[in-house]
Amino acid sequence: MLVLSSSLIFGQENKDLRDNKNRAGDHENDPRLFHYDVGFYWLDLNLTNNSLNISGNTKIYLNLLPEYANQLVFDFKNNMTVDSVKINDIIVSFIHSNDLIIIDYIHQFDFNEDYNVVAQIFYHGTPSDGLFYRTNWYDVGIYEFVYSLTEPYSAKYWFPCKQVVSDKADSSYVYVTVPQNLKVGSNGLLKAEYNIGGGFKRMEWESSYPIAYYLISVAVGKYQDYSFNVYVPSYDTNIFVQNYIPDNSQYLSSNQWNINRTSEMLIMLSEKWGLYPHAGEKYGHCIVPLNGGMEHQTMTTLGNFDFRLVIHELSHSWFGDFVTCANWQDIWINEGFASYGEYLGEEFIQPEGYEDGWLEECQNLAKQRPQGSVYVPFWSLNDVGRIFDYRLTYKKGACLVHMIRYIINDDDVFFSALREFLQIYGNSNATGEDLKHVLENYTGIDLNDFFTQWYYGEGYPLYEVTWGQAGNSLLINMSQSTTAEVTPLFTIPMDFKIVYEDNSFEIIRKSVDNNLMNYEIPVSQNVVDVIPNPRKAVLADITIGQDSDMFLTNRNKMFIYPNPANEFLHLRFSDEDANLIEIYDGNGQIAKRIKSEFNTINISDLDQGIYLVKVYFSNSVVNEKLTVIK
Repeated sequence: MLVLSSSLIFGQENKDLRDNKNRAGDHENDPRLFHYDVGFYWLDLNLTNNSLNISGNTKIYLNLLPEYANQLVFDFKNNMTVDSVKINDIIVSFIHSNDLIIIDYIHQFDFNEDYNVVAQIFYHGTPSDGLFYRTNWYDVGIYEFVYSLTEPYSAKYWFPCKQVVSDKADSSYVYVTVPQNLKVGSNGLLKAEYNIGGGFKRMEWESSYPIAYYLISVAVGKYQDYSFNVYVPSYDTNIFVQNYIPDNSQYLSSNQWNINRTSEMLIMLSEKWGLYPHAGEKYGHCIVPLNGGMEHQTMTTLGNFDFRLVIHELSHSWFGDFVTCANWQDIWINEGFASYGEYLGEEFIQPEGYEDGWLEECQNLAKQRPQGSVYVPFWSLNDVGRIFDYRLTYKKGACLVHMIRYIINDDDVFFSALREFLQIYGNSNATGEDLKHVLENYTGIDLNDFFTQWYYGEGYPLYEVTWGQAGNSLLINMSQSTTAEVTPLFTIPMDFKIVYEDNSFEIIRKSVDNNLMNYEIPVSQNVVDVIPNPRKAVLADITIGQDSDMFLTNRNKMFIYPNPANEFLHLRFSDEDANLIEIYDGNGQIAKRIKSEFNTINISDLDQGIYLVKVYFSNSVVNEKLTVIK
């Protein structure tokens, strides 16, 4: 899901969700919902494109679990009218209260298999959310649309369901009766389209893939069908792409080139993440007056064919649809990776360098949330705006994916690990912890600190880097603070690009395990520049400067570093060894006396303050002021 607007949005429909973003209780589930498993949704509805009135019925095929206690419960808003309920074709009594349908049903067995309990709920009404009516001008006239947007909590506003994201149905049908001049797009394949008389027709969409409740969709409008096949060479497979677009030739001619770019995206993403997960059915788009898009499985609801928008929603086919977050706290599994799909599009499809601009924009937006975690706190689950925070969930989430790629430092391994994750959790649900474990097992890299600091933690690092050269040693001092107190240290490794006077360079990676890091790097020629984070992979702000005086006390005698220091002080001598090293505190008292053979001094026991380091050579004494910080 992605929404584009000047205010940088919350979720799928900028206004429709903002107006209702604090619907207390919508994320809460009645415990009786966990007493059965949904196998199949079958929606049979009557709709049009100029009214939100809806009528019809929903069948829910389910298995009862051992916890079942003689009451079936479904989510459905109170403002909708339930006309009747059947269980296995027998009319039963029910209560519709507190946005729940409650049915007393005694089953003959403790639990059952093969989804042989079927609840059929007949209803009508005008949904207050989840279903939208909009109009828009498309080239030659005004077009009217009715379409669904239900992520995360709005499916129950327009059809009875079990609104638990971790319980995917094994398959779904959406049958819709509409006026003859309209079309309705939905999930799966269009199995039948036929007139039923009286100026109406019936369109029957069927999907055999597992699907989360919020990905079931409808879009009704005056559409034309622009479809084509995409051949994916790496899998020797054709993918059917079906686009429902406004029914006029001008729209098609104006957008055809952009629509056709879906082919490039399907091929590239299939190469990186594995074959498009729903290749046995289709991928497609339904155009509606939406300022963004929503990744309805196999048929995205889309506002326009902007490159980044299209590839974002297509990326959800892998991350969001195929593998769905196990709970809304882990929405990063959906949105962080779909956002990173935009980067891959810029990197592998668009002209060279486009990905750099995308990454800079992404990081700048992420930095606008100097506090807050990518992981959504439990107490924020009622706030749809927090779940779909554009800067945290989407942009910082994408930065996390890019930094994982940076840490692994091998694209073949990175993409193979993601394919492994998708294979393990495909057609199911996963958490951030599930992804972490797969990545660790596949790569052998410990990612515990990374997830603690970047996923559950807050903010980003601020680095101050100074460097100087003494003979054949390059000395780099890097101090770190952060934008959020809750995460005082980020231990992600740091790359340094070292540029020499002959314009050659090398990139050296150094570990980070402290807020003050000091590196001594052997070099064979003069260094003219040191560039930390040269590929801009780490989300950070960095200030850098060359400061030889920071390291060199007497060029002919010695240099000491770092300065300031907190744990260890290093001394290097140019032409002769020292006889004695003394450190005096601010009162002139000796704090340490060290024999000359010790060139690394542990100063962790010194209090914070200003000290004097006195080094005795055979014919001279060199003094240097030292600052100790804690």
